[in-house]
Amino acid sequence: MAQPDPQATAATGIDMAMNGVTATSKNLQAFATEIAQMSKQSLEHATEAAEKLRNAHGIEEVMAIQTSFVKEAFEHAAQHTRKFTELMSAFPMELTKTYQEAWMKAVNAAAKTTETASQTVAANVERFSESIRKS
Repeated sequence: MAQPDPQATAATGIDMAMNGVTATSKNLQAFATEIAQMSKQSLEHATEAAEKLRNAHGIEEVMAIQTSFVKEAFEHAAQHTRKFTELMSAFPMELTKTYQEAWMKAVNAAAKTTETASQTVAANVERFSESIRKS
């Protein structure tokens, strides 16, 4: 029965770990990108509202600008919350996908090894039985 190559096994383990790190870093990068976009939009929105307020001529216009600002701020927050929710739900799936693949490879390797061992045992039993019959 052939022994597994330790270097190949180590390389496979390292590849699996790197795939997990890659998936994690991609998701963290997506979070960082979303936070950067949210911050940029928020700053632009606040700057725009402040400029409008500075040029406002009357309390009705000020109230309209503030109402619009709050409404848009909540809409942006809801939009980013949906995006964060999508990212958060995809993150565990991406991370576990790597380990599911590793698990399946290990199970398949164990099944092949067991099958090979069974065949070897059967052949040895057959040879032993044949040698006993001849003696």
